[in-house]
Amino acid sequence: MQFAINSLDQNNCLQLLPLIQTLKQDITTDEWQSYVDSFTGRNSRECGIITVKNTAGYYLGVLCYKIVEDVSHQMVMDVTNYVTADFLGRNDISDTLLEWLEGQAISRTCHAIHLTMDIQHTIIPESGYTKSIPNQLADKGYVCDAIRLCKRLSN
Repeated sequence: MQFAINSLDQNNCLQLLPLIQTLKQDITTDEWQSYVDSFTGRNSRECGIITVKNTAGYYLGVLCYKIVEDVSHQMVMDVTNYVTADFLGRNDISDTLLEWLEGQAISRTCHAIHLTMDIQHTIIPESGYTKSIPNQLADKGYVCDAIRLCKRLSN
């Protein structure tokens, strides 16, 4: 199956919302629109929302990235909201996104990729499932070298 990788067209951002809601179930339309808007018009740093569509035009993958400086790795591609809708134990969509990600990081002279996955809302198959995204990432050389902790503050 062929997939197209493109930057998110803001006019179509609501079509991507159901995929994002697999990670962030309580995100509203307005919150998602505001988040997408925050990625436009930035001159001080490079960032974007990358999508994967199939030939029928359905969104099947997304990632958000920012190029940032890191004390350990210098320039890095910092990736969040990594979601793929891989079917039947295949990782075609995830493979497509990871190939794009690594190629773009190299072309932007990044020294590392930092990929943060939201464990609380990500469906991670049983550890014995060899085609899970965590196993796929490990097979491609990604290692857990940090843990992101978060404390929600009440207003």
